[in-house]
Amino acid sequence: MKWIFIVLLGYLYVGASHATTYVYHEGREAVSRVLALNFESSLGSDVSVLRRQQLDQVEPQDLIITAGLDSFKNACNTPSSAHIAALFIGEQEYNSSSESCRERSVAVFSGAPLALRIGILDTFWEDRAPITLIHSRSITIDTEELIVAAKRHNMDVKTVAVAAQREAALRTLTQVTLNSNLVMSIYDSELFDGQFSKDAIRLMFHKKKALAAHSLQLVKAGAIFAVYSTTAAKIAMATQHIKYFQSAQAFKPSSYPDSLRVVFNPYLVRMYGLVLPTDIYLYTTFGVCPELGCEEAFD
Repeated sequence: MKWIFIVLLGYLYVGASHATTYVYHEGREAVSRVLALNFESSLGSDVSVLRRQQLDQVEPQDLIITAGLDSFKNACNTPSSAHIAALFIGEQEYNSSSESCRERSVAVFSGAPLALRIGILDTFWEDRAPITLIHSRSITIDTEELIVAAKRHNMDVKTVAVAAQREAALRTLTQVTLNSNLVMSIYDSELFDGQFSKDAIRLMFHKKKALAAHSLQLVKAGAIFAVYSTTAAKIAMATQHIKYFQSAQAFKPSSYPDSLRVVFNPYLVRMYGLVLPTDIYLYTTFGVCPELGCEEAFD
């Protein structure tokens, strides 16, 4: 009996020692290589690049770090029951896409919680016309949570599901601007691809409406403000999740990075005559840092 117990322990040890950590980014192997190097540095262990044709070769004890929604979906749909750490994915699109592998996955969300964004919006946006949040039809929004957050700040926030086709989406957005002076976006890979993002910014500017965006890039392109996290912050949080999994063989709940930043579009701030809260107020009240980062801004 003792001999059998030792053999079983040996098999368990061998299986654990051969677990591999991969990075998988659908169609962008160069990005996978860069991410793999970053994770090798933060984890202190080897991280391999995974190609799509290799997904079927992944073992159940392996861990796949996916970048983006498409990569996450592909990894979830493989026959292997490998564990998945999802990066560069929004909270709502993760929740709407993770049913097939929720028990074996964790995500570090991009963007910021809706309640936090609404709270910051309330500090400078005085127009009480209805705000409309747009999202693709494949995403489900927790409307109860949204209503509670909006009422807390005496705001009226509606949601509109938009077809992912570019022309149909722009027609819907045009209709939305008839009743809303400010539109909110979420991290939504299906709707907010590069082309629609440009078209939406152009349309909102033409209609003299504001877009409260989900990324730094959209603010630089013409949105009024966003709360976001840096790639370094997301990798740091993902590293925490992975190290915990390696020691406990279980995932902590999915989360946003510890450090979120807020950015405003100075041109639109002047155009609307907005009075912004101070960096210190935003940090002490909401825990967000300015674009430069808290250490740099408050040093």
